[in-house]
Amino acid sequence: MAKTKQFFDRQTALTEAKTKIYQEYIEGYLPKLLMRFGTCLIADLFCGAGKNGNKNGSPLILIERINYILTVPQLKTKSNLKIHILFNDKDKSNIENLKKELENISYDKSIVNVILKSQSYENILPELIRQPEKAKIPKFFFLDPFSYANVKMNDLQNLMQLHSSEILFFSPLFHTYRFTKSETFDEKHKTRRFIEEFTTKGMIDYGNAQNYMYSIREKLLKVITINKKNITPYVRPVLLDGGATKNGLFLITSHQKGMLLMNKILIKNTDDGSTVNVKGLNQPKLFATEEVSTFYDDFKKRFLIFLNENKELTNEDICDFTIREGFAPKQVKRIIKEQFNNKKLRVFSMTGEEITSSIKWKIADDIKEITKFKIV
Repeated sequence: MAKTKQFFDRQTALTEAKTKIYQEYIEGYLPKLLMRFGTCLIADLFCGAGKNGNKNGSPLILIERINYILTVPQLKTKSNLKIHILFNDKDKSNIENLKKELENISYDKSIVNVILKSQSYENILPELIRQPEKAKIPKFFFLDPFSYANVKMNDLQNLMQLHSSEILFFSPLFHTYRFTKSETFDEKHKTRRFIEEFTTKGMIDYGNAQNYMYSIREKLLKVITINKKNITPYVRPVLLDGGATKNGLFLITSHQKGMLLMNKILIKNTDDGSTVNVKGLNQPKLFATEEVSTFYDDFKKRFLIFLNENKELTNEDICDFTIREGFAPKQVKRIIKEQFNNKKLRVFSMTGEEITSSIKWKIADDIKEITKFKIV
């Protein structure tokens, strides 16, 4: 308990990076969700005390962002808006402190329904999964456990089986990564169990934390399916690199647009599209991320393999592949132009007419018209 209290006494640079990404995602995600559905459930299951020292934690950031979002003119004209929020922390003192913090913030209680609970994660999860009154509304779960051992792979799978779910999952990677080569853990040790449950390769030398993080991504893609239809989710990892300490943040979503939004946020905030350099988080960059990134180079190689293996693809196929790989359509359009200029592919409309103008290729965030790309 003392360690938890000490954690909330101040905000570390890693926590600042994590909350910045969380805030930017909420700002982009929530307005679109409310315009389409008019309602949602947001559950912060390890919410903490509301503040980290004198800095706002995720619960207060969420309420403040909602207050801002509800001033958007398009939403002001929409009737029957309803945002259900659940803040949970097993430490009752954290919930009591959060309750006091919330009393000092005004928000529209006719729209924003806040519920505070103090239950263990293991007890509240089954309750969330079987709530019939919220079965058909979109859901966003923020899982930021104090210990890496709290969340199980099966928990993520159960949450993603719910209607229209997204998860933002924080993992203190370095607490497990540094032990991946250890030969001292028996089969029942919690660190060994986590590594073997959450990675594709288990207890081996990963070389670096980023490789370890991508092994977790592979396992999430391998194990988790959506809505009982065996659909593969979108999974976007980011490494929060604080030097001596490294953490991972994973978006797991069934929504292409949610993945695209996170890709754009991370490309803007990272040095290479994959790693947030915490010390340089707010420093301006001289070059666009994709121009100097091995992450982009690796994507380019994978895309060219994908292109050559399929011989013919639609713009929908290309954009979905790009978004799943962690980029936006504008990045893949540059690669396609290179291939087109080198006479390695041709582009056609659905009626068979050749398209030579890249403006008409319809490689974009929103696809209104289908085009075909053929390898020459």
